[in-house]
Amino acid sequence: MSKDTAGESPAGAVGAPDALTPEAEQELFALGLRLLNKDYFVGEYCPQNGVDAKDPFAKARLFDGIIGSLKGTGRFLFGMPIVSKPGPRVTVEDHEGRRRELTMFASNDYLGLSADPRTHEAIRGALDEYGIGAGSSRVNVGYSGIHRALEAKLADRWGKQAALLFPTGFDAVSSTIAALAGPNDRVIIDASSHACIIDGARRSGATVRLFKHNDPERLEMQLQRAAEAEGGTLVVVEGAYSMDGDIARLDAIVPLCKKYGARLMVDEAHAIGVRGAKGHGVAEHFGLSDEVDIIAGTFSKSLGATGGFVASSREVVTYLNYLSTRIVFSAAFPPILARAVSRAIDIMEEDEALRGRLWDNIRYFADGFRKMGVDMPEVQVGAVPLRIHRDEIMVTFAGDLFDAGVFAYPVVYPTVPLGKSMFRLAMQSGHTRAHLDHALEVFRGLLGKYGVL
Repeated sequence: MSKDTAGESPAGAVGAPDALTPEAEQELFALGLRLLNKDYFVGEYCPQNGVDAKDPFAKARLFDGIIGSLKGTGRFLFGMPIVSKPGPRVTVEDHEGRRRELTMFASNDYLGLSADPRTHEAIRGALDEYGIGAGSSRVNVGYSGIHRALEAKLADRWGKQAALLFPTGFDAVSSTIAALAGPNDRVIIDASSHACIIDGARRSGATVRLFKHNDPERLEMQLQRAAEAEGGTLVVVEGAYSMDGDIARLDAIVPLCKKYGARLMVDEAHAIGVRGAKGHGVAEHFGLSDEVDIIAGTFSKSLGATGGFVASSREVVTYLNYLSTRIVFSAAFPPILARAVSRAIDIMEEDEALRGRLWDNIRYFADGFRKMGVDMPEVQVGAVPLRIHRDEIMVTFAGDLFDAGVFAYPVVYPTVPLGKSMFRLAMQSGHTRAHLDHALEVFRGLLGKYGVL
């Protein structure tokens, strides 16, 4: 796309994509992906296209025009609302207001507890007793008996002295790292870390170091250097890496942290409900819950709600309660959701058939791709990673899936590096064989169409 076209056409031509050639449409999609990098968009693209640097809203007008053009193609799935309850089949409303039912492969509601009548019943009781919102921050008057009960349950079930609730899972991880680490410390993180880990590490002011994904030898190299420096060391890993399809090698990571005197925090966001004898995550899977200093998690995936938590020693939880900005300056986690999450934990632990069906579906779906000739590694998480590695086709590929009744978001830069585009196909215990067989046939046809197979 030329400089003039890039600067003028998308901004005022929401309906114009009807006339685009396939080549121009693909170029527009490629531009849209590049502009998701804020540094590139603000630092290079805006100056190249004459955006008024004096007006902080000018870049937003340009960006809005480009997004409008992308939506006008009918192939841009981002921002389409779901207009039904969550589940393996959902109703989606497209950008033109048309509704259709699709099989969902983009939701992290692995166990289907968001729509489970048992969690709904728990909310009804809490609504009558506590109302909807907390009304204030936790350290003010937003802390209730229902919050206290859930924190006690989390501490007990995850094997720690205490637990602390946060408004979101992102907050639980990011704010904890930012509060515990400081300018004299080091935070060592996996190269595949989620944005919440990166955000917290940067906000802490500590020296941040990355190690090659899930590579204990590279981690040890960083730990050796950290041991020679002043200050403390905090290692942060995810229990399950949903984009990579693997789990943290805690059996090797825990001994290394102990050897070099580092503290270890594990974010179990994508592992809760998926890994471990009771669904508590990867630390439980390895039998190392007692050896991990801080366990963090979210309620927005297998537990079907929103919010997050950390579980640790009583001293650490007390410290975070008063020095975490997301605790002090954010309204507390809603009490009605606390009751729902408490019930969801019970269901997750007691109803083993839910995890059984989830893993049956994961194995069946992954094997289906292998039978097509797809290079599919062992899947250790709740999502099947289908690697495409061709950024330029991802938006159109996802649009074709949508047209065929399969809802799967393209995972592109900056979520993954350039050239590493993929589909992260999140599985649910409620998926039937018919859902999976249909999706596999659709993928078979499209992988052939786009020359991936």
